[in-house]
Amino acid sequence: MVQFLRIGALLGGLLLAAGCSTLTPPDPQASAPTGQAAPVGPAAPAALANAEVAASSPAATAPVAERADPLASLPAPTGRPPQADAPIGSLWDRIRAGFAMPPLASPLVARKERFYLQRPDYLQRMFSRGSRYLFHIVEEIEKRGLPTELALLPFVESAMNPTALSHAQAAGLWQFIPSTGRAYNLQQDWWVDNRRDVVKSTEAALDYLQKIYAMHGNDWFLALASYNWGEGAVARAVRLNQMRGLPTDYLSLRMPAETRHYVPKLMALKNILLRADELGVALPALPNQPYFVTIEKTRPVDLKLAAQFAGMSVDEFVALNPAHNRPVIAASRNNEIKLPADRIDAFMAAVERHGRANRAFATWQPHTLQPGETLETLARRGGVAVAELREANDLRPAQRILPGTRILAPQHAVEDESRVERFEAPRVYELVERPAAYHKVKKRETLASIARRYGTTIANLKAWNALVKGVHAGMNLLVRPASAQTLLTTEDGDRRVVPGRVDEPRIMHAVLRREQPAAEAQAPGAPAAVQPPRKARRAARRAGSHKQSAATKTATKAAAAKARASARDDGAASTASKRPARRANKRT
Repeated sequence: MVQFLRIGALLGGLLLAAGCSTLTPPDPQASAPTGQAAPVGPAAPAALANAEVAASSPAATAPVAERADPLASLPAPTGRPPQADAPIGSLWDRIRAGFAMPPLASPLVARKERFYLQRPDYLQRMFSRGSRYLFHIVEEIEKRGLPTELALLPFVESAMNPTALSHAQAAGLWQFIPSTGRAYNLQQDWWVDNRRDVVKSTEAALDYLQKIYAMHGNDWFLALASYNWGEGAVARAVRLNQMRGLPTDYLSLRMPAETRHYVPKLMALKNILLRADELGVALPALPNQPYFVTIEKTRPVDLKLAAQFAGMSVDEFVALNPAHNRPVIAASRNNEIKLPADRIDAFMAAVERHGRANRAFATWQPHTLQPGETLETLARRGGVAVAELREANDLRPAQRILPGTRILAPQHAVEDESRVERFEAPRVYELVERPAAYHKVKKRETLASIARRYGTTIANLKAWNALVKGVHAGMNLLVRPASAQTLLTTEDGDRRVVPGRVDEPRIMHAVLRREQPAAEAQAPGAPAAVQPPRKARRAARRAGSHKQSAATKTATKAAAAKARASARDDGAASTASKRPARRANKRT
């Protein structure tokens, strides 16, 4: 078989290599209600018989030595152990059976119930999205003996949307901010953001919830408030109430409005699930079996191609694999992809056919922009839109990219697919224009004071504004001409100006020419003059700048005097001989 995948096997089924649920056929006597046929998971495909077998347990595959355990020193939380033998019909029944938090005696709970019930379309969208992820979340919650109300928390946090991003840059189903994500080993770089990975973020979220549950004396409402507001903030609110002799339960603390409404939202969703039939809420069918399987890749693959192998749209594929940031999935960055459990056979057959045809799996490869090349030519050559090329490399629409830029671009012929594994991030040279800056002169301001304020000289201000006399209040004065420079953004995200680029002067002059006055030549190396705005020109004319300068008047008078002296020396000349002198005087 083409060396592409590793899928663990256990008891004839599929072991989810990243710690997901084992796809063994469920026991009809253990999981199906009396008189109903049990849902049977997919058996291991025959094509996997020769596949490279991974470790036989999730614990064996996890790099335990490299991952710090934030719960190592904490006591195990008290909770209900998993009840695998209980007769469960759908996953909704399983979630209801695991509810263990006490009710919250707050009128806000009823208000939130009305809020959700008045928006049935919103509820349906959330529940439909959740059908992909809930089985895995419930499995992980039950393994830890936690209440299944926690499975509803992503509905409150992100509306069960793994691509959700808040104004505070919290991302994923569980809405980790960057710093907390890093603290819980959620990789975040140019290639991947594991805050959006359903499996990894669920593990991190449950680790964190267990930690703050123990921190707050095994009080789930305080733990949930900490998840929203911050553990330090809740601890301070508790201490403040203790100092005042007040109760320290969730409802007694002073907290922001968002946190005050946070737990009631969760309790409202719980109550709606408990009384869905009575309230007329139509829950989507949710079988009590895994929705997705996690497989481990051994080589890079284009994201669109992986979706095509599985017979899925790109949007469907991304919904299960939202952690991948780029159009190619590098094996060395995050070598796992998730697929619907019923698509594994089709996926592996398509991989086999593609490999036998000797076609590239990863067509997006590093490319250095050459002189004369543009993003438009690269996009046309690769058969993609310019917008897609820019998005793949985090390039803004208005960025003017220069030669020397190194980005990912689709290639027709790929000799070495592994080159993409060595690509850290784009290295971008761009032309950055600095627009002209103007200052509106105020009363009692002078050229000297304005020059000091903007770090320039009086001579520059006079040259840039064609001034002869001083300035007056209300005049718009050019204090900085337009300019352009080359800016380099490195693979690490550092930005710096690059002096002396060969391709810079030609482009810079083209930029400046748009604003440079045509009548005034510039000395080599002098700052480019920019035509003042119309109001400034009118003000300059009122100030007398349209008249001849004093130096020009002096030169004209001297030339006239010289001509008259020459005429006196030729006193014997005729009248006709004087006319050329008068003409010469006029020419001077």
